[in-house]
Amino acid sequence: MAATTIEPPQVLRPEGSVSRVIAADPAHLYEWVADVTRTPEWSPETRRCDWLGDGRGVGARFKGLNVYGLWRWTRECEVVAADPGREFAFRTVPAPGRVTDSTIWSYRFEPADGGTRVTHAYEIVRRMTRGQQRAAALLLPRHRDRRPDMARSLDRMADLVEGRADARQPRLGQAHTAEGPIPLGTMYVMHHAFRRDLRDLSRAVPATPLTDHEAWAALARRWTAFATTLHHHHTIEDTAIWPRVRERADVAATMAAMEAEHDLIDPLLDKCAEGFRGMALIPDARTRETLAADVARFRDVLEDHLAHEETEALPLIQRHLSLAAWQDSEKAAQAEFKLADLSFTLPWTALEVPPDIFREALAEGGPILRLLLALTRRRFLREHRAAFRWAS
Repeated sequence: MAATTIEPPQVLRPEGSVSRVIAADPAHLYEWVADVTRTPEWSPETRRCDWLGDGRGVGARFKGLNVYGLWRWTRECEVVAADPGREFAFRTVPAPGRVTDSTIWSYRFEPADGGTRVTHAYEIVRRMTRGQQRAAALLLPRHRDRRPDMARSLDRMADLVEGRADARQPRLGQAHTAEGPIPLGTMYVMHHAFRRDLRDLSRAVPATPLTDHEAWAALARRWTAFATTLHHHHTIEDTAIWPRVRERADVAATMAAMEAEHDLIDPLLDKCAEGFRGMALIPDARTRETLAADVARFRDVLEDHLAHEETEALPLIQRHLSLAAWQDSEKAAQAEFKLADLSFTLPWTALEVPPDIFREALAEGGPILRLLLALTRRRFLREHRAAFRWAS
């Protein structure tokens, strides 16, 4: 009687799958997954994916960079299924003499109540030797069973698609940072610019000599641009943001308090504008003293308003607005600022903001805004230096 050969159990689980329903249509989810450059957004290990060549369908190849603790490695992969709205799959390509295993990773999409059932699966179709498996299990213990990481990937994908994942918020000295899925970078860079200008104006007004007519003219122009930008900022909030929040929640008390603060801001804004115009025309010590007090008072009032907005109003956006509703308000904001406004506002908001934070905050504008910033920055800085040359 022939002896029965029993194959020893594999150290690494050879296959597995997980699934969950995500509130999106199959075609949309397929587009996300089939764009392999987005994989790092939800993968626990993958840090970068780049296509190799121009192809994107079956047979196309890409390279992924993976990180696990101190370990970093790359794998070349080949697309083996690309059926839009139904299935996307790829295999890791063996590299003779270096990496001998191959695994097929797949995503299947099926319509379901509440959206799409996404099934994420893997199958090791070419195994490592048992010794290599033992080493992998020791060095990369999560690789013994890939299903927990795959489940986390689907959860993260659902958070992203459904708008629950926390966006990266800039830290620019605001009183409070409202964490959540809405990227509030445009708000925070604008608030930073308002605070920065009022800091510099509070220093410049009492320090600028009465005889420096060029500096006073530049300060008057700066105040006009500052006031115009603040007016646009409040118009966007009042017409494009807060009405959308009101549709979803009872926020009457907060909105009434914010409107009352606007009633304090507007008269002071006009009073300071009158003072700057006076100093640009006929500068005198008494007008400068009054203007310095008015600017200081305005700085206190606006700082209180910004802090109130950051601690109470902006968290309402995170709780009650969808990502799509916020993106609609961003489009309305872009329409509010005309080209002439942007020639000041772009370099003005960029001043003293780390470049990576500024790029991320204005990512929606893309290369057009970056080009406009490059074209307007030099003129803005020249005017800025003229206005604040006496501020220390």
